Amino acid sequence: MPVTGDVPEHDHVVDTGKSELSLDELGHIQPGLARIMPEIGSRIWKCYYAGKAQNQPLARFQLKEAVNLMEMGAFVRPKYDENMHKFIAEDLEQVKQAIEASDWDKFETAFQNMVDQANSYHALYDKPWLRWKVPDEPPPDLDMTPLG
Repeated sequence: MPVTGDVPEHDHVVDTGKSELSLDELGHIQPGLARIMPEIGSRIWKCYYAGKAQNQPLARFQLKEAVNLMEMGAFVRPKYDENMHKFIAEDLEQVKQAIEASDWDKFETAFQNMVDQANSYHALYDKPWLRWKVPDEPPPDLDMTPLG
């Protein structure tokens, strides 16, 4: 394989079973925050109503999945990396601690603070019109009732 400098000259091809894509083409179809944030919002919505129902395992699970999505978003959009990880470590962590302690009063306060901080980040990135709020009704696709 010919080498120019330290970079080998070759192309990687990804076979999707339906087409073949170069790594550059594959990179262009990776989801950005515009696609990931609705998934995060859905998980956070479910976390909130699970917490209101005092369903600790479900609240914990939904929050963990939201964090995984946030970390993926920070990875694919590095300009958000520092603030996304700060948000996870500071604001979301307060919600996590309340869930772990089953302190549902603290959960309510920490959750509202987290939402407010998320919206301040939207403003920081010149999107003040993106104001997330907790939907008025629990998600219809999950039973929020705690087991046992």
